Amino acid sequence: MLLKDKVAVITGGGGGLGEGIALCMAKEGANIVVSDLNQELAEKTAAKIKGMGQKSLAISTDVTKKDQCRKLISESLKGMGNIDILVCGAGVGGFTHRPDSDEPLILENISEKDWNTTIDVNLKGTFLCIQAIAAHFRKQKSGKIINVSSIGGRNGLDWVPHYSASKAGVIVLSQGIAVQLAPFGINVNTICPGVIRTPMWDAGAKVLGQAYPPFKGLNPDQVFQGIVENIIPMKRPQTAEDIGQTAVFLASENAREITGQAINVDGGACFN
Repeated sequence: MLLKDKVAVITGGGGGLGEGIALCMAKEGANIVVSDLNQELAEKTAAKIKGMGQKSLAISTDVTKKDQCRKLISESLKGMGNIDILVCGAGVGGFTHRPDSDEPLILENISEKDWNTTIDVNLKGTFLCIQAIAAHFRKQKSGKIINVSSIGGRNGLDWVPHYSASKAGVIVLSQGIAVQLAPFGINVNTICPGVIRTPMWDAGAKVLGQAYPPFKGLNPDQVFQGIVENIIPMKRPQTAEDIGQTAVFLASENAREITGQAINVDGGACFN
């Protein structure tokens, strides 16, 4: 087992990519703190992990709040005794506050609330969680930090430029922190997932079918297939397990000489 007896804190772990990462790490022997804004979802993932024979805690966290991020780390240390891995997986897709509408997806229709929520959750939330755990990792002179970005952070997406901005920010933030924490034996890396069918993705696909001209009138299944066929050279979608396996590698000693990197897991959609 690559992560036997390690402790991982995973934000956004109640579903989608976060849950996939949590289950993959548990399979490799890690004990998991499942953090999610939705306590019920966090508890469901934690129950699955316990069913695999690993220890797990479920902690509700709003990653946009500094005090809650600090509480997440302190409660995790109290409940688990240590933390070896932090995965910042909490995120939103940029359509969080958009009502059902056929207004075109143009710059003028991105509300200030859309901008603030997207930047606060995706970028500020990543910063606050890393800030909360940095002192602990420095003290123990080890730690693995894995941040979840997107191929949307590699190339700007015209339908959600604010989302792309937030995810590009995660990549560059990770690089700066990687340099600062490297002398303490701490690895900081980023995963850029491709096209993965999650509840968040389905919500976005619905909006694309309503208001994005290339996909207008299509249902989420048709939008998903269209994106896969047009942007992924391998012509297949990625899965939460694909992302989870990459996270396991980055959290293991096999990746001890890898830091400050952003790894695309996207079937060839983007190149570094």
